[in-house]
Amino acid sequence: MAANELVVDVHHHFMPPALFDRLAAQAGGRRIVTNEISLTLNPSRKDLEAHIKVMDEAGIETAVLTDQVQVMGADVARMLNDGIAEVQRKYPERFVGAVHLPVHEKGAAERELRRGIEELGLRAVALLACHLDIQLDNPVMNPLFERIQRENLPIVIHPQSKPTGSETIYNLDRCVFRPLETTQAIVRVMASVLPRFPGLRFVMPHLGGGTSSLKGRMMAFFEPDDAEVPAELKGYLKTQSEQKRFGLADRFEKLFRALYFDTAGTGAWRPALQAAFQIANPDRIMFGTDYPLECKSAANIIEALDVVREARCSSAERTAILGTTAKTLFNIP
Repeated sequence: MAANELVVDVHHHFMPPALFDRLAAQAGGRRIVTNEISLTLNPSRKDLEAHIKVMDEAGIETAVLTDQVQVMGADVARMLNDGIAEVQRKYPERFVGAVHLPVHEKGAAERELRRGIEELGLRAVALLACHLDIQLDNPVMNPLFERIQRENLPIVIHPQSKPTGSETIYNLDRCVFRPLETTQAIVRVMASVLPRFPGLRFVMPHLGGGTSSLKGRMMAFFEPDDAEVPAELKGYLKTQSEQKRFGLADRFEKLFRALYFDTAGTGAWRPALQAAFQIANPDRIMFGTDYPLECKSAANIIEALDVVREARCSSAERTAILGTTAKTLFNIP
């Protein structure tokens, strides 16, 4: 690690021991697969001392704690939030906690957001790219977005561990359906959420899922209701020159520029980060480990860090990716 190098991990999973043990008993093994979740139960997920040890060995100063099992209901979300808040209180310089919301239980979600902010002091919000069948542009999200925007809290997105309609055969749920769910969430956020709540700050996981390959197609079909597009071209794919002529290119880029992305989810595959540089500026990309699932050890984390350290970008851009952008976004002292 370079001297004075700040590393912040914005994609770091922690599950309180009581909740982990409950799910492990339900699973009867290393993985739990239900109608709502498909999850590997790595014991390190609940072992706070293991988290700190690995972070110290890899040189990570601070980690943003999230999980993705709030789809199991309000009691599970409450257990997550209580456990994560306890960690943040105990180690305020090492961990930033996110409040998890049982979005499918509207009243409970609003109460839990209020409790997470006012009582627990959690400093970010963890949302799923799709919560069971509730997409991010669903009107039920509006009261939540209003409060989140007012509090100026970053939103950390994660795909559902078992996206709706996905299959677990060949790990399709993990290697294909999750990235696709993230990608469609980006389109929904840009088309519907950010125009109404422009102050929201979304962190999209796994370098945006399939966005590096699909951004051009997203742009080509970007057509807000108020866009001044000739009737004969409405609904059609538009070329780059047509996008510029109708003022769509600038509008799309302004919305896209509002998004942040984390580097987790690629297995330290260097081409993924280079591809991300083609669609997003480095100051919108932040380091993430997906510990303890993708990165399971300090050696794994160092391998992922080396992808950033050796990337074709400037020293200032590298510094931003590793930690300074996250420090500002999450208001880390």
